[in-house]
Amino acid sequence: MQHPNIRKLLLLLAIATGCGGGSSAGDVTFVVQAEDSITEGLSPEGGDEAIADGWSVTFDRYAIAMGEIELGFATDATRQASAEELFVVDLASLPPSGLSLWQLEGLRTGRWEVSYVIGHAAEATRHESVPADAYQRMVDETCTYLIEGRLAKTDGRSCPPASLATPPEGLTADEEGCYPAAEVAFSFCVDAETIFGPCQAEDGPSGVAITEGGSSATLTIHGDHLFFNGFPEGEEGAVMRLAQWLADCDLNLDGTVTRAELEAIAPSDLAELDARYDLSSPFDDLVLDDMWTYVRAQLKTQGHFQGEGECPFDGLAHEHE
Repeated sequence: MQHPNIRKLLLLLAIATGCGGGSSAGDVTFVVQAEDSITEGLSPEGGDEAIADGWSVTFDRYAIAMGEIELGFATDATRQASAEELFVVDLASLPPSGLSLWQLEGLRTGRWEVSYVIGHAAEATRHESVPADAYQRMVDETCTYLIEGRLAKTDGRSCPPASLATPPEGLTADEEGCYPAAEVAFSFCVDAETIFGPCQAEDGPSGVAITEGGSSATLTIHGDHLFFNGFPEGEEGAVMRLAQWLADCDLNLDGTVTRAELEAIAPSDLAELDARYDLSSPFDDLVLDDMWTYVRAQLKTQGHFQGEGECPFDGLAHEHE
């Protein structure tokens, strides 16, 4: 079933430029690929992409419902094609080369614009990488993502807002209001439905060129946006990745951050969200009045193309130049 809003995006394709192609035909395969921030995690080391406040991040599961790929011929937007299937796949288990899930055959050769959807699990086919119980949770809770993992830091601390913290009896905060927390787990089943596209390769043309010999294109999901210090545009090297805010959201100090805890916390409650952060939401319909909405908004920016290529999300241009 074609996503209703993606048809609006196809109107943008009429002004796209590219190769017109002839009457010959070719096939295209689409691959879903996880950035290594998902498969290998994030660490305090690693240059520009390091977690700057000393935490390591590991993702045990990064299930996502994605697909509904729409193509529009670059010089004739009325010529369209689609791979309508949605699949729930665990990105954390993917090989570096990714996973081929969609193929379109017999398309006119030339350049085609590409858009895709992060949708709801209930409308998707479960891939074998996702256990049946995890898939069912996504269906029951109307989720597009199920993300489970943990933060780790030898001398880590959780510093929840004092007015919201409910530590167990006998656990006392230090003079700064913090508690020992060498590891903090998280489990988020999130509804963050998003349309990505039309997509453009990094430093290259938009879409994919289909040839008689066959072509492929990669839909890439980045896992580090959750730890960005805001919603930056421009050079991604200027982005700071920070994780202390998530550790500070463990209000009951049981070692796991939940949706209920994030919904109870306003950004202004967290001292960690200081001048380093830009909390201006890029989405008109998402007011960042709690940290659960912050997580949802960050997840709606994660879709990329051909590795580092950019895709506007929900029709909003967002380029890291």
